[in-house]
Amino acid sequence: MNPKLQQLYDRAYKELTENLLPWWMTYAVDKENGGFYGAVDINNKPVPHANKHIVLNARLVWTFSNAYRVLGDPKYKEMADRAFNYFKTYFWDKENGGAYQEVDEFGKPVSRIKFIYGNAFTMYGFSEYFRATGNEEALEMAKIVLEKMEAFVYDKEYKGYFEACRENWKHDPWLHGVNHDPSFEKSMNNHLHIIEAYTCLLRSNKAPLMQNKVREQLYVMLNKIVDNDIHHYVVFQKRDWTPTTREVSYGHDIEGSWLMMETAEVLGEPEAIRKTRDVSVQMARACLEEGFNEKGFMMTEYDIMTDRWSKRVSWWEQNEAVVGFLNAWELTGEEKFLDASLKCYDAIDKYFVDHVGGGWFPVLDLDGNNVSPIKANGWTCPYHNGRMCMEIIERYRKIKAEEEAK
Repeated sequence: MNPKLQQLYDRAYKELTENLLPWWMTYAVDKENGGFYGAVDINNKPVPHANKHIVLNARLVWTFSNAYRVLGDPKYKEMADRAFNYFKTYFWDKENGGAYQEVDEFGKPVSRIKFIYGNAFTMYGFSEYFRATGNEEALEMAKIVLEKMEAFVYDKEYKGYFEACRENWKHDPWLHGVNHDPSFEKSMNNHLHIIEAYTCLLRSNKAPLMQNKVREQLYVMLNKIVDNDIHHYVVFQKRDWTPTTREVSYGHDIEGSWLMMETAEVLGEPEAIRKTRDVSVQMARACLEEGFNEKGFMMTEYDIMTDRWSKRVSWWEQNEAVVGFLNAWELTGEEKFLDASLKCYDAIDKYFVDHVGGGWFPVLDLDGNNVSPIKANGWTCPYHNGRMCMEIIERYRKIKAEEEAK
């Protein structure tokens, strides 16, 4: 076993089981109103009256389901059940299908729009919950989201998916998804998380339609959203895929480099695997050469037109860099990728992990100082860092089993 991989595994396992998940189970559980708090501050105190957002709550379903599947500890199943049951009760739109964007602290809907990014995470969480527990209801609900998205959000002319719909799933470009402007009808970020959701559902639903949709979406990512001249994603597009902005999002690039590879492998088609491997390695190489700094941080964004870099870095970009570089090492055998993965993990442990109060700081300045007043809110969750740890664990186990079989 490569000692660097062994070190990554030992540290990730310890972080996941002794700090990250215990912090969420201790400080984020809403014992009064059910589910989890909408926000928790930097001192581990719930933010009074904070609304509860679809993204955090769907990601909590995914995270604890994945933790139970990977680690087998029943306390994680208890948390997965809690997250799923709360989501089913309060976020799920029983009349129209799919999920609301936001509810208040008591579970009353305050935003009923169909936020497609959030509904993709609903599918992702429910699909993983089924994988972990065998709960058929969760699988059927994931299929309902799929059905609604294909019926109302899918662009039959240009392919891909729109950003947001009204409560009844009527597409409305004036509703914001993750796009900045109504003319930006499609976004990389939306499609990146749709493909991970569809891929997770494909693991349990091998119907030809599902296989075809995942294949199509993978090739949309590879051919329409990746700029293969510079090996980065185009962040925002018009409906016909014409780029509307020229920034580079390094966190999404390195995240997508391994997520697309995961999709190709689950799809299981040799040509898709070959093409995706080449694109993924090129994207990881570009991120390493351009966006990875001496401190070990994966930078956030670079604006090509203005030559400006973001002044802050987030926890999630670092998590995805650890996995993305690990994935590139597995694909190429180039030790520099494994070194980068470990260096980024070192930076995470030094700067992002709160070794005094527990949990993580979500946003830092470029010197490594925390600049966020919260540790949890609608977007700040244990999905990126939890998934990083569990990806390391699963990849380590796979490599170890292969070595022992030789």
